[in-house]
Amino acid sequence: MDRRSFVLASAGAATMAAQDKEIRVAHIGIGARGASLVKLVLEQPHVRITAVCDTDATKRDEAQSLARRDNPKSYSDFRQVLDLKDIDAVFIATPCDLHSPMAVAALEAGKYVYCEKPLGITPEQVDAVLTAARKAKTFLQIGQQLRYFPTMREAIRQIHEVKAIGQPFVIKAQRHSTPPRPGAERQRPAWYLDVKRSGDLIVENAVHNIDLCNWIANSRPESAYGHGKKYLPQAIPAGTQMMDGFSVEYIYENDMHLDYSQLYLHPRQMKELKNNQWYIVFGETGSIEVNGGMLYPMHGEPSKFFTPELETKQENATAEFFRCVRANEQPFADVKVGAVAALTAIMGREAIYRRRMVTWKELGVNV
Repeated sequence: MDRRSFVLASAGAATMAAQDKEIRVAHIGIGARGASLVKLVLEQPHVRITAVCDTDATKRDEAQSLARRDNPKSYSDFRQVLDLKDIDAVFIATPCDLHSPMAVAALEAGKYVYCEKPLGITPEQVDAVLTAARKAKTFLQIGQQLRYFPTMREAIRQIHEVKAIGQPFVIKAQRHSTPPRPGAERQRPAWYLDVKRSGDLIVENAVHNIDLCNWIANSRPESAYGHGKKYLPQAIPAGTQMMDGFSVEYIYENDMHLDYSQLYLHPRQMKELKNNQWYIVFGETGSIEVNGGMLYPMHGEPSKFFTPELETKQENATAEFFRCVRANEQPFADVKVGAVAALTAIMGREAIYRRRMVTWKELGVNV
């Protein structure tokens, strides 16, 4: 074997070894989302769940049962988990107000971090994670899963790369649903309903949709104005209880405009008005319906650019997380994506609460 062949063979062996290297994981927070993350991680090759952590003993037991293949240890204090030497990465799926302090501690402890959205519920929390991430040798991936849907990636490729609608100007998006029948309300944990802990509906929930709009705009907003409240069972001003309806207008730094609406007031039979989630981008030569993969030329026939094969592919954010850990690459949904998404939602919330326009500069965070 000549020297070149030897070097190539050695490099290939090293790559294979890196791909096969076992990654040891801890899960912090085992609620509904946390349990689903445990299941997703168990599907990944060469990954072992070493520890599970939750303040609720029942949740810890459930997680240990789910991950019985790996026989993880159980902890009630996340700081004990971060002290473990046999942990490479942590998954954080706790109440929203705990994301930031736990992520900061995990990064400072030298762990790779997969953190559920939002990155923080205040500008100060977001800034703290950004500061820790800049100093860390590891990275943080935010749980903005829409970034990993193959259909979403193709739709946005059509806008950014193919220029299918020329210059995009305006995004209209909504997330509407039907309120439950009286007496059939879904049971929510206390932290979720507490706007001081969840960040309110726009930060806890709509941050997914707003992040996708940021991605479409390929920019960040410079100002926001909005209105919302808790409408049912009786109207209550925003800022006291979690809203069930709001609308926000964003103007981006590149002068794009987003009109976003989220309402739990949509009658079930109003199907013709699309009572779910959708995103439409209006441009100089036509429009794109992002979630349906439809292109509407300004003066031509509509066409679908999603293939059947593409529509069957699933989001795989956890697999990408482990690939990036092994390759020592920053993830697509990195800490900056998480910061801009959270700050955009926070800016919209503050515009609603203060009943005036709020600017990006007012948030005081350097992203």
